[in-house]
Amino acid sequence: MSMGQAGMLFVFGFAFLIAAIVIVSMLVWASTKKAQASAAREANYRELAAKAGEDSAEIKASLAELKGRLASVERMLKEVD
Repeated sequence: MSMGQAGMLFVFGFAFLIAAIVIVSMLVWASTKKAQASAAREANYRELAAKAGEDSAEIKASLAELKGRLASVERMLKEVD
């Protein structure tokens, strides 16, 4: 193998190594971004679930209050009859 061929092989090998490093780096970066997006989406779902639970508790309290008022109105109507 002549000196020129060895130099060319070194250059091609070095270029291949750089390309492999760039590709692996891009794959790792994409995987990281995907994981971050997934974590953000899960956090939004947790927040939405917590808000739905709070809203449900408020609705139950309002319904209980309305039932109490309705019972009071029914008693008043029975007294009037």
